[in-house]
Amino acid sequence: MSRKRAPPIAATRLSRVNPKAAAFATTLPALRAQPASTPLAHAQHPRSAGRAIFFTERDYRGDSLVVGDTAAIENLELICDSRSRPFNDRFRSVRIDGPVRVAVFEHSQFRGASTWINRTTPDLGAYSLGQQNKITWDRAISSLQVEPAPSGPLFSDWKARDAERAIRAAYRDVLNRDPDPEGARFYLGRLLDAGWSENQLRDAIRRSGEFRSRDFEAIVRRIYREVFSRDPDASGLAAYTRALSRGQTEAELRAELRRSREGDALSVTAAISRAYRDVLKRDPDPIGLENYRRLVRDKAWDEPHIREDLRSSEEYRRLPRP
Repeated sequence: MSRKRAPPIAATRLSRVNPKAAAFATTLPALRAQPASTPLAHAQHPRSAGRAIFFTERDYRGDSLVVGDTAAIENLELICDSRSRPFNDRFRSVRIDGPVRVAVFEHSQFRGASTWINRTTPDLGAYSLGQQNKITWDRAISSLQVEPAPSGPLFSDWKARDAERAIRAAYRDVLNRDPDPEGARFYLGRLLDAGWSENQLRDAIRRSGEFRSRDFEAIVRRIYREVFSRDPDASGLAAYTRALSRGQTEAELRAELRRSREGDALSVTAAISRAYRDVLKRDPDPIGLENYRRLVRDKAWDEPHIREDLRSSEEYRRLPRP
């Protein structure tokens, strides 16, 4: 009994699985593949600026599947080749036509390990799924999405020194540590060989098991104590825990808190206190503190202005000189 052709992949179905993927999804008709000896099959949707062509053999041979930009397929088990065989785990090479990039996933519904493909690749077996994973992508693609490439070059041409610097910065920002040798080698290969951008590097690190397993609540509490010298309120804890889990870095959170009204007030108080200690050799009294807060708020005074004003005071002139 012959297998039925795969049904259409609906965008509404995608949106229940992965909101991010839904942003790139269109309603796709069943995609029919053809042998390499015949013209490539095309998805029946409006002509797009680019497309990705997946092949079941290396060097762009075998059966092929064409997917236009802004399209996502959540389960390749449902898409079959010319002999009714599912494409799941069978893509060996990919050709990129036009300004698009591809995200491929180890499991259906955009789950498991993932990687970006920025350029035409004759052998997906050259890339492993992870730092300690011997499985390669030529036998592991179960879902995918194709999206328009951002402005700029499609393939980032890195110098080794710049790539190493970008990896160190990404590790420190996202994981708050320096890269281990194995991780540095793995991502260096992605930047140099696969042409990943710095944003793609950071996105991959955010998808890592180490990032997902971090105690985001503990991080929020620690940064609140650093910036505000207090524990977070319930709403702040929930909001910033969610923001960190979605990719906000510790440095970004710290900067956001310092820009807040409370952070700004603390920063002003610290500046006034520094000026008093340096110029008058004492902490500010309540009246002086409130007066300079008002001048900062209403007259846009900065710390040098405060220091100049203190040096013109009678108290400063009475201080003993060395």
